[in-house]
Parts: sequence; structure tokens; C-alpha cells
Amino acid sequence: MRITNTMLVKDMLWNSNNNLISMSKRQTELSTGKKIHRPSDDPVGITQVLKYKTDIREAAQYKKNINDALGWLEVSESSLHNVKEILQRVRELTVQAANGTNTADDTKKIKVEIQELTKEIIVAGNATNAGRYIFSGLQTNEKLFNEDGSFNIDMTSERKDLKHVMGYEVSVGEVMSVGVHPTDIFGTVDINNFFDGLITRSTTSTQKSTQATFRTEVQIPYNYAAVGNVLDITVGGITFDVDESLMIDTSLNPLTKERFLEVMKSAANGPNVLGDVTDVFFDVDNQLVVRSKSYDPLVTIDDTLVVTAGFTGQTVTAGTAGVDSTLTGAGVVTDAAVIAETGQHTLVVQVDDVRKKITIDFSALNSVVDLRNAIEAGINGVFPPGTVNVTAVDGGTIDLTLVATNDGDNRTLSVDQIVASRSEMITDLQALITALDTKDDTVIQASLTQLDVHLDRVLTVAGEIGGKTNRIEFVMNRVEENHITFTGLLSKVQDVDMAEAIMYFKNLENIYRASLSVGSKVIQVSLVDFIR
Repeated sequence: MRITNTMLVKDMLWNSNNNLISMSKRQTELSTGKKIHRPSDDPVGITQVLKYKTDIREAAQYKKNINDALGWLEVSESSLHNVKEILQRVRELTVQAANGTNTADDTKKIKVEIQELTKEIIVAGNATNAGRYIFSGLQTNEKLFNEDGSFNIDMTSERKDLKHVMGYEVSVGEVMSVGVHPTDIFGTVDINNFFDGLITRSTTSTQKSTQATFRTEVQIPYNYAAVGNVLDITVGGITFDVDESLMIDTSLNPLTKERFLEVMKSAANGPNVLGDVTDVFFDVDNQLVVRSKSYDPLVTIDDTLVVTAGFTGQTVTAGTAGVDSTLTGAGVVTDAAVIAETGQHTLVVQVDDVRKKITIDFSALNSVVDLRNAIEAGINGVFPPGTVNVTAVDGGTIDLTLVATNDGDNRTLSVDQIVASRSEMITDLQALITALDTKDDTVIQASLTQLDVHLDRVLTVAGEIGGKTNRIEFVMNRVEENHITFTGLLSKVQDVDMAEAIMYFKNLENIYRASLSVGSKVIQVSLVDFIR
């Protein structure tokens, strides 16, 4: 094989360019400190890089969650410490007031200080962290107490029994509750609700409506314009005529699914178009689906006019109406029971995400029919009329029926009742204040026992908060260690060994200089050089 000077020059240029490319790659590594810049650099390494970066971001978010949780616990601990100090001061004053040598004026002076301390407990109960009330369970946007010491939140049986509180996700799959439920600190004074035993806490959902649907196997390609093929779809009594001439299948213009669907959607009956009243598409099983856009069960789809060899296995599924759902009362209600009750009692009714209170005044009721009308009027006053129907029959149960909709959605109805409106701690303090005002030594002496109970509750909850704080600090250490570990693993996969990279770069630089030196020998002097 004959080697020419031109071949030598081409090889020299090609090799020099390769050397320059290698230098460029090393230079990029040195300037960025990274050895993986695109998936092609290391297909396996790039997946590890992405995973480690995800782990690092997760650890960073968990650290933020933990800091938020610690802040919540610190505010809770501080507020509980204030309540404990106040209760201890109240107990000291109560011991002083229980001394039989005190005059009525002496106890009244003590009463004034305890009144102010009680107000301060209410303030502590409404403590906030970042604008959220820490002792209101999950209702962190609402304060716990009103100024008179009554509950501002609805203390339903659900909230009292389940005790849902704030929680933070502090690591993968680990959610830690940091909130304190108000009943654990302040207790509750249960009220006798008329509906207790008649309507229990429960939830039900309606059955959602469905759409009329036509399905069939469609042969494509196929010449639907052939004689005898008629594609008509009847929706809600209106027949939409498909223009089969637009479905001619030829070798130059084959019929595709896209063209088939466009023709189907454009099927018309006067100004009405099939695509306006139905959704036409191919499903995951490659079946043609014509589905009514309306959930009205009176709107039907009829395939009796479809006569074509290109359609097989035709099925029509009728649309269905939504089905109502009823919460049945748990006990029997009678006229006598309604007449015997004269107070006000509250139900909590929730439809989907809307929660409302229904307060019934029994002083104006004389029968079960009156009760049914009052409940229904209360519900219709806070929800659109006809949303929930009420049935109450003498000798029967109180039933609440949620009316279904024909829009493809199911609705949820929940019912509960208010079981407490005041806390035990505030109530006992107010009873003590009254006893001090009248110098009722018996009540004053009994208050000491109640104060000890409240102090024990506060100390118990404070201990739980301390335990949670210690635990979450251990979790913080673990998350920080994970963050360091993942960062180190990422560095091993992605970061450049600078000493090694510099050495390779200097070697490549020497090689490139050598290749340029060789080029000066290979590229021969031309006649132009002599003329110059």
C-alpha cells in the first residue's frame, strides 16, 4: 500500500484534533469540578447522582420539618410551664383562702388575683406558633378559648375521642405528632345532648352517576365508504350521520385512527355535532368508545343503526343516576321526649368539605314532627335546600338522607354532636372564684383536690413533650448524618480527583504539543514558501 504525504497530513490532523478534544474534556472537569455532565458521560453513574441528589433534598426538607416540630414543642412546653406556674400560685392562694381565720373581705381579695390568673390561663391556652394555635388540635386556625373561658372550637365526640393533633414527617414514612390535644390539659365538662343515643357519629356517601357508553372493536384500515356500510350513532334520540365518504381507504391515502376519529366527531344532525355531546376516543384496549358527556341517565346511546362489517362486538352501557344515601338514627324518638326537653342542643353536619352547626331550640317544640321541621330548617339554612332531607316519625328514628347528584361525583355526609362547651380546668377555677366571693369554705377546700388533678395533667403532658423533644433531637442527628453520608457518596460518584485530573491534563498538553511538532515535519514546504 502506497503512503502519500496527504495521508500523513490527514492522520496528523485527525490525531491532533482528538488530542484537543481530550484536553477540552479534562479542562471542563477542572473548571467545574465534576466528571459527569451528561448521561452519556457515565450512564450508571448519572442514575446514582440523581438518586443521591434526591436523598440530599429529602434530608434537607426533613431537617426543616424537624426544626418546625422543635419550634412547636418549645412553644408548647413554654405555655405549659406558664399554666403550671399559674396553677401552683392558685393552689397557694387557695390554701391561704381555706384558712378558717380569713374574713369575707380577705377571700374577696384573693378572688381578684385568681380571676386575673384564670384570664392568663385562657391566654396560655390560646398560645400560637407562627400564627397557628397550638392547643386547638387540627383546627390550628382557630383559638381554643373564648374570653369567657368557653371553647371556641366545636368539641364534638369525634374530636374528643380521636384526639387528632398536629404532626410532622421527620423521616421516610415516619410522622411524629407534636401537638397536644386540649382535653389532655384542660379536660372537658360533658353536656347532656338530646341527640346522644339518637344520632351517633357516622359518615356515608352517595353512589355517583355514570355516563351512557358505546364500545366496539374497529377494523383499521378498512374502507367504510364501501356500499352497504352505514355509520350512525343515536344519542339522546338524535341520530348523527357519519360521512363515510371521508373514510375512503387507499394505498395513497390510508385510513388512520386519527382521521377516523375526526370523521366520527364531525358526524352531524343539522346544527348538532356528535363531538359536542359525546367524547369519542380509542381506549387502552384499542376499542372505539363513544361516551355521553352528560351524566343524565335519560340520555342514551343507541347503536341499532350501525351496520358495517368494520365494527364487531358492539356493546352499549346505559348511564345510571346517582343514588341517595341515608344515615339512620340509632335510637327511637318520641313526642314525650321532645316535649320534656326545653334546652338548646347542637348537631354538627358536614356535606363534603363544608361543616356547619345546627342548633335546635326545644322550648318551641311540641312533637317529633316539630323536631323534624326544626332540623330540616336548620340544615336548609346552612346548605342549599334539598341537599339533606330529614325524616322523623313518632316511635321511629331520625334519619338524614343526602341527595345524590347526576354530575359524576359522589357526595359525603357526616353527622356528629357537640359533647362539651367548656373545659374542666376553667370551670373549676370559675367555681373557685364564685366560692371565694361568697366565702363558701366547703367548695374552697374541695378546690384543692381539683387543682391537684389539673396540676397532674399538666405535668403529665409536659413530660410527654419532653420525651418527644428528646426523641426528635435523636431523629435530627440521624437526618444530619444521612445528609453528610449522601453528600459524601455523591462526591465519590460525581466529583473530580483534582490531582489526577491535573496530571492527565498536563500529559495531554504535552502530547498535543508533540503532535503539533510532528505536524511541522509532516507538512512539506510548498513552492509558495520559496516565492515568499
